[in-house]
Amino acid sequence: MLAWIVIAALLATTATLALLEQAGGPSQTAFARAPGGQYAVVAKNTGAATVVTVVGTGVNAEPMEIATVPHLRGYSLRGTVSPSGRQVAILAPDHGPSAHALASLLALDLETGLATRLAEGLEPLQDALWTPDSNAVVVTRGGRTATGELHVAVVRVGLDGRETVLERHAGALMVAPLGFDAEGRLLAVRLDAGGSTLTRAGEPLRWLSSHVTRDWALSPDGTRIAFIEASTWQGLRYVPRVVGIEGSGGVAAASTSTTQALGAAWPPAGDGPSFGREPSIPPGSVSAQAPSGFDVPLGYSGDGNALVVRRWSGAGFDAPGTPSLQIVTPEQRRLLDGFTRFFGWSAR
Repeated sequence: MLAWIVIAALLATTATLALLEQAGGPSQTAFARAPGGQYAVVAKNTGAATVVTVVGTGVNAEPMEIATVPHLRGYSLRGTVSPSGRQVAILAPDHGPSAHALASLLALDLETGLATRLAEGLEPLQDALWTPDSNAVVVTRGGRTATGELHVAVVRVGLDGRETVLERHAGALMVAPLGFDAEGRLLAVRLDAGGSTLTRAGEPLRWLSSHVTRDWALSPDGTRIAFIEASTWQGLRYVPRVVGIEGSGGVAAASTSTTQALGAAWPPAGDGPSFGREPSIPPGSVSAQAPSGFDVPLGYSGDGNALVVRRWSGAGFDAPGTPSLQIVTPEQRRLLDGFTRFFGWSAR
């Protein structure tokens, strides 16, 4: 414990990090001077570091490297673009034992390439959530009470590094902040021994499933969530579902009982989400001649004209093949060669 306190103190002394490859770096990145348009923020893992890059939707758009972020070898970054489109909240697994790394929370400015360390000692397998004003980031901290009970604290971290506990969840295995409702109340999904529950401002709002859920996506108007239920009834199946935030109605299946899906993304305008559905083979067809490959949607651009997907080359979830990131528009499908992570969209 003493060693961790010393390490944390040393890390805290360097709050602002210049993560550009050249000493001193330029005052602006190429993205700061880019023309208007929609840009995908993606990442390429080089082993002990990840290069954060911005890519336009045009077929000839050149990738613009923003910063190189170091981390422990064998780990990957997670990132979320701010509502303003200027910054990325990054969870970088950069300290702790290699078997269970801990992450630093960084705020990376896409126009300067500079990153500010906001917090340390975080679970790296979580997604940060920006507040609507882009002035703070919501993450979680897990731990145990004095009696050994698991608990998860949801904390708000300002851009000055100050932390405020928003809510605590005793007995939770995991809490995933999703977004905010029209009144600014935090919506989250709590996973515990009883399954999955939607919460609002820390209080149970709707029971979602007796199973584990994943791939949650809040609708643009904040009234519905789409998610995948990892149902273990009669074998493991990934069932796409949609539920309204308000009301007493049940959780609606977004497919037939035999359809599986992974991933969910809402277009800026539209009646429903897109799911990454498993390819189906009609009865009597020859499976070897069926087209292979399927898309898992990751996020629509702000104008709704482009979608980043993780394309799998295989014929189904049991044999998914190899993945690649792609930008899909009505005119084309562009391979983002070498990039493995998508952090979100930025518009200029």
